[in-house]
Amino acid sequence: MEFTPGDFKSAYTYFHRQALDLVGDEKAQQELLVRAEIGLAHLTQDIASTESSDIEREAELVLYFKLKQLLEMLRALYQKKFEMHTEQEQLLLTAVLYFTSPVDALPDDNVLGLFDDAQIVETIYEELAADVDRFQHME
Repeated sequence: MEFTPGDFKSAYTYFHRQALDLVGDEKAQQELLVRAEIGLAHLTQDIASTESSDIEREAELVLYFKLKQLLEMLRALYQKKFEMHTEQEQLLLTAVLYFTSPVDALPDDNVLGLFDDAQIVETIYEELAADVDRFQHME
């Protein structure tokens, strides 16, 4: 799928539909987790890079911490240690799918390539606030 640069709505809609197919699919979720962990490792390298400006590094750090929390939630779902409503699980999967895809509203090799990923992750993280809070307070 190819998106017009900056077409966030179409890109989001595409990944949101894809995410529905992954709800409850343990094998697909496990594969997505692996891809996301690799992406998170690359993000860590970007944050550590001396080539990034302070503004870029700050945005990448916010993305890193929110995405890391979402990945921990996805891992717990996959391991059946946490439950979410189907719609919320679909949102979580949408964020992770969007982050792991090199093709989205702003391709990741673009200077602002992670900007759209950060916006999507931030928006979904806020929509999942109650689930995030419940996850953080699990025993």
